Amino acid sequence: MATMQERINKQGQAYIAGLAATAKSLWALACNEDGIPVDSKFAVFSDGNRAAKLHDRAMQQYFEARQQYADGGYVGLRIEQGRAK
Repeated sequence: MATMQERINKQGQAYIAGLAATAKSLWALACNEDGIPVDSKFAVFSDGNRAAKLHDRAMQQYFEARQQYADGGYVGLRIEQGRAK
């Protein structure tokens, strides 16, 4: 049976993977909106590209979560009735 720390680590890793998947989807939407190939490594999006703004926010959350996880912090958890969930 996994320890509490192992379960928390697994949940944190899943949270980070979810943020990465969200950012990837938003990248594709932003590229499609501006007619840029999705496999581009760099892009400058139009000012009105809403998906690009959402992608930027998702990437910010992704990098923050990775840093918090690397620093030993708990990411992607809620505290309910004094317990991590």
